[in-house]
Amino acid sequence: MMVSEAKKIKGSETKPSSVSRNSWSGLRVIVDKLPLTPGVYLMKNQKGEILYIGKAKALKKRVRSYLTNRGALPKITILMAQVRNIDHIDTPTEVDALLLEAHLIRKYQPKYNQELKDDKSYPLLKITRERFPRICMTRQRGERGGVTYGPYTDAKLLRQAVDLINSLFPIRKCLVLPKCACLYYHIGQCVAPCVRPEVKPEYDRLIAEIKKFLGGGKKSFMEYLTERMKRASKELRFEDAQFFKQQIEALGQLQRKRFRPGRPDAGVGLSASMELKQVLKMDRLPSKIVCFDVSNTQGEEAVASKVSFYRELPDKWGYRRYKIKGVRAINDYAMIAEALTRMLRGIKDGRESFAPDLLVIDGGRGHLNTASRMLRKEGMEGIELISIAKRFEHIHSPKFSGEIALAAGSPALHLLQRVRDEAHRFAITYHHLLKERSLEKSVLDRVPGIGGKRKRLLLKHFDSVDAVKRASVDELVRVPGMDTKTAENIVRFFEQQGGIT
Repeated sequence: MMVSEAKKIKGSETKPSSVSRNSWSGLRVIVDKLPLTPGVYLMKNQKGEILYIGKAKALKKRVRSYLTNRGALPKITILMAQVRNIDHIDTPTEVDALLLEAHLIRKYQPKYNQELKDDKSYPLLKITRERFPRICMTRQRGERGGVTYGPYTDAKLLRQAVDLINSLFPIRKCLVLPKCACLYYHIGQCVAPCVRPEVKPEYDRLIAEIKKFLGGGKKSFMEYLTERMKRASKELRFEDAQFFKQQIEALGQLQRKRFRPGRPDAGVGLSASMELKQVLKMDRLPSKIVCFDVSNTQGEEAVASKVSFYRELPDKWGYRRYKIKGVRAINDYAMIAEALTRMLRGIKDGRESFAPDLLVIDGGRGHLNTASRMLRKEGMEGIELISIAKRFEHIHSPKFSGEIALAAGSPALHLLQRVRDEAHRFAITYHHLLKERSLEKSVLDRVPGIGGKRKRLLLKHFDSVDAVKRASVDELVRVPGMDTKTAENIVRFFEQQGGIT
């Protein structure tokens, strides 16, 4: 029985899974069990020595190609003639697989990966040797003035890795330090060493964390950040633990949207967020915006919706629907109060993943005052709050006694309108869904000859039970699938009921 890679890699190293076989049919069995996820594969000989390490977007497809096309290249033929076992390490993303592949190649120096050491076509990741270092890509192996990692087998993925690191760690991005803080500082992606040299100790810690990850062999950035957060919390370093928690949340957002990190002008320019920060006199950029709206018809099937935007893009993972339980009459203020309280308590209990940077309420000053009372009641008055009224699109804020009128074409107003309209759409959709469900349990269920299909056709044709009640036999038989006998049953039923629905 061979010694598996899981036993060789210890400590902070990632442990791959292993199945041992000694024939081509055995290799096929191994390949059939591989997942269709990104990851790294390790090919071994009879002695358990690692011959080759590679990465894959889909492990099963990539490794299977070695078996189906083994005669295509002499190198592949020679390699596969010696392979008797294939280990794998699955990773959350292809970028994680790229970084882990380079680490394992550097650690184990497999025979058939040796060409990477001398091939100048493969890029490296470099941390510059400056007072405030930055990270970048390079192909100059003998270049002085920095620490390099790699080589890496995919330049495109390496660029994404550099973007990701730059997005998660607020380090310098500028080639030359500017004389004033740039956009990256204002959107929270740089600590601005250009104008704040006192951040040197903090900056050095950020660079040290990046080096630890690149040299640590973790299977993913998420795994590394989670481990560091738990360790900091255990050692009572709560400020550090909070930093890692924020990075985990940011990484999760980026992965969900496949957002190109580190480029604030990619897709959206964040100009609206910058304008909101300035107009509302906020301390930080409103990256996470949440908006509430309510919907009801004559007090029936009352619902509230919460939509979430992250960096000016919809974040569907943060959407919530609330069926109003404690309000019977038409009372928008009470409905907002109930839904908002449920969200705030969810934040405190850990059921909600984050507190918003900016909370928006669809409505006027009265809606704003209600929301403000709920924030104070739950001890969360630190959350920035505004409301937007439909009539003149004026903004209300507890900070200002008067209304805020944004220019018609301003990016900030356009963003708030998008957020508000999305909350309204989401509430209306849920309201209609609940109304349809209630109609399914209508008085029509008691009419002889009316089943679920005919009931839906009747309600679709007449819009409401009242309209069905007023219809004549001739009008009813025009409904698809309706015969004269059933139409007469419907008319007779409502006559007997005295028209009560």
